Amino acid sequence: MQYGGTPSGWISITLGLILIVIVVFAFYQMNRTLNELKLELANLRNSLEETKRYTEDVKRKLEEV
Repeated sequence: MQYGGTPSGWISITLGLILIVIVVFAFYQMNRTLNELKLELANLRNSLEETKRYTEDVKRKLEEV
């Protein structure tokens, strides 16, 4: 009996580790992208609020005239 690792066993272990690294990297990238999207949404929400306030100010000034 041979107790050393067979070459095909080492290949499958190596491929499994590479696959795990790829999956972890994909989750990291996805998380980073989601955080960037959250930041952009917050910026858009703030811009929308500013535009809303500006529109209400203009509306009030027009009603005064």
